[in-house]
Amino acid sequence: MKKLLLLPFLLCCLLAFSQQETSSVKKLNVALYIYPGVGLGDLNGPADVFLKAAGLTKGQYKVYTFALQQGQIRTQGNGLKLTADYLESEMPKPDILVIPGGSIGLMDTMCLDPKVIGMLKKYQNQVDVMMSVCTASYLLGKAGILDHHKATTHYFVADDFQTQFPALTLVKDVRYVDEGKVMTCSGVTSGMDGALYLIKKYSGDSIAAMLSRAIQYTPREQEKWPVAPNGMKFDRNWKKRQDSIKQ
Repeated sequence: MKKLLLLPFLLCCLLAFSQQETSSVKKLNVALYIYPGVGLGDLNGPADVFLKAAGLTKGQYKVYTFALQQGQIRTQGNGLKLTADYLESEMPKPDILVIPGGSIGLMDTMCLDPKVIGMLKKYQNQVDVMMSVCTASYLLGKAGILDHHKATTHYFVADDFQTQFPALTLVKDVRYVDEGKVMTCSGVTSGMDGALYLIKKYSGDSIAAMLSRAIQYTPREQEKWPVAPNGMKFDRNWKKRQDSIKQ
């Protein structure tokens, strides 16, 4: 009889604990920056991971895109047309800010845009994590966000990245680098690794593992970088030399 009376009590305790645990989970706004020429893989990888995590966690993540200008935006290579959910000035305050990359020429141009760099500086201390994907690390470097931090980027431009931003420490042969409030991911698909790492951090091992199985993707932190064929190396002065030869 005592055991029968004890069972409802234990069930009530378990339910109360479960409700308390659910209510204590932090809700997170995940903002993805889109702009003309944004890399589709850089954007879609993390976006899909966070959106699926929102479903698995019953809404722990609110995922949205934002832009600095109104109107439709074409992705890299005259690709797909996108429309941002919010203008930056109107979006909900982000907890996780994802900055996808694009072509290196576009990154050079955006590094000179005070609106872009100002936006990154604005949120530097407001977000829990600012995560760059691929060449977007150049934007964080230009904003000074990576100064005195370890960082990574796409393997092909990594040496140039270190040269451009000597105040940071380049890490090679990795998929991402976690420095607390700032994360950098290497090439394109590594944004999925970075996103899954954050899912594990905020939602736990079981949710991250379930999500990895669902998308049939095995995340990893360490990875030997590929080698460009025929000894090719990124050289930002190549065009200048070609122009001088033509003259």
